Amino acid sequence: MLHAVGEGTAVGFRRFAQPEDFAADLLGGQFEYLPIPGQPFSGTLRVVCLGDTVIQLAEDGAHIARAAFDPGIVGLVFPRRCDGVPPSLNGTMLKPTDVLLAPGGAEFLAYAPDPLEWGAIAFPAGYLEELAELAPMPGHVTGSVRLLALDPAAAAALAAAYAGAAALVDAPPDVLGRPDCARILALSMREMVASALTGDAVALTPGRATREALRVVRGAEEFLRAHLARPITRDELCEALAVSRRKLQDAFVAVLGLSPVAYLKMRRLVLARRALQEDEGAKRQVKSVALSHGFWHFGYFARDYRALFGETPSQTLARRHGPRAA
Repeated sequence: MLHAVGEGTAVGFRRFAQPEDFAADLLGGQFEYLPIPGQPFSGTLRVVCLGDTVIQLAEDGAHIARAAFDPGIVGLVFPRRCDGVPPSLNGTMLKPTDVLLAPGGAEFLAYAPDPLEWGAIAFPAGYLEELAELAPMPGHVTGSVRLLALDPAAAAALAAAYAGAAALVDAPPDVLGRPDCARILALSMREMVASALTGDAVALTPGRATREALRVVRGAEEFLRAHLARPITRDELCEALAVSRRKLQDAFVAVLGLSPVAYLKMRRLVLARRALQEDEGAKRQVKSVALSHGFWHFGYFARDYRALFGETPSQTLARRHGPRAA
């Protein structure tokens, strides 16, 4: 995807029709995109690498995402435009001036019920630490994800800077190839981030209900991983997490926009698809993949799989591994 245009500088642009392909091309961390049932996915991604600073600008369809930047990296993520229901991060619905500040290794969950345009900048963690020593940063806690409400003027300036970076992807190669261009642009973006974070930004502290909803959702994920090879009932989850049916339902809808049953089935389907696409998948049968992911009725598995991904499990296996896998 990326191609060099100068010393320490690279840009890239790509279109996507599958959420997993989109997630695989994101830089600076571990990202997983899950489709929303019944909503086709499409996306575009523009990337500008300026030395150790990476700027990404995306337009993507409805999705659920699990993400974490790599250790040693800090990411600043914010929505640039949404024509429908605003996205939420860790259960908090975002306003146009809100941003997420995520240190490396800290996972966050995103739910975008409608197509979204967003931007992100990733830079070495040392820069944020230096910044915190020079000026107070609202809500800055090492190792924790934080949501910040920016001053409207600072948010507008940051959005304009991202728009300018996006334009560089389509600019003639000699523009970014000029001497010191990468260094100057990276410095400008970091200064813009510094101005936004140390100005009149306000930390958004999640309420008790939001924190509890996140605990329930993450606990359910852990329970699923521990019992992937068999179906899980709603009552089992309630007992394992010590919550009522109502609380379980409300937590999933608040954080991920889906019921626990719908989300966990989709999660199993995504994991089964990943198993079919892996190298060892050529040696496995569709039935064995279905069974190992808790699907005991093969007809229902194939039906739900096709409804979510637009192809049958056998077609995924054949496309990934060729005729021998058919």
